[in-house]
Amino acid sequence: MTQKDALDIMKMGNNVFITGPAGSGKTFVVNEYIRYLKDHDVSIGITASTGIAATHMGGVTIHSWSGMGVKDDMNEYELEELLEKKYVTKKVQSAHVLIIDEISMLHHYRLDLLDKIMRKIRRKDMSEDKPFGGVQIVLCGDFFQLPPVRRAGEPEAYFAYRSKAWKEANFVICYLEEQHRQKDDVSIVV
Repeated sequence: MTQKDALDIMKMGNNVFITGPAGSGKTFVVNEYIRYLKDHDVSIGITASTGIAATHMGGVTIHSWSGMGVKDDMNEYELEELLEKKYVTKKVQSAHVLIIDEISMLHHYRLDLLDKIMRKIRRKDMSEDKPFGGVQIVLCGDFFQLPPVRRAGEPEAYFAYRSKAWKEANFVICYLEEQHRQKDDVSIVV
């Protein structure tokens, strides 16, 4: 798929997973979509699974944006406490699109927790029964790169595509095939 094809699919409002080999332009196409959304005054959450990746896009970590921090899960009481944090609820309620870069490093159970948080916060919008509270989700990354890191005592860590939320969100997979980083055949590893 070309970058233009992927951009057109995102503009249709689909939940999308942008992937492909290094140099295929994953970050470029996501940044083009961010520009498009800003030009049309669409509220965006720009995040990544790591702080370094987030700063490259002018965003924050998904952990900070959603208020989950380093939690593996939240009970009903903790979710109610999160509702009291206006700096979190305002972002989540106003977002029309949420972008998460470096998705390979986000644990499957944290993607489920994000879904749970967004449904809870956006319940006033009558979107609680929709994945991620009805927000368009754009994931970007490569599952052939870094996996989620598991610390001692944490649950088993799987890639995000093993989560319940991934299955329910019905992501359109946009596999970028064109090579933009190298131009000579010797440098391109297939």
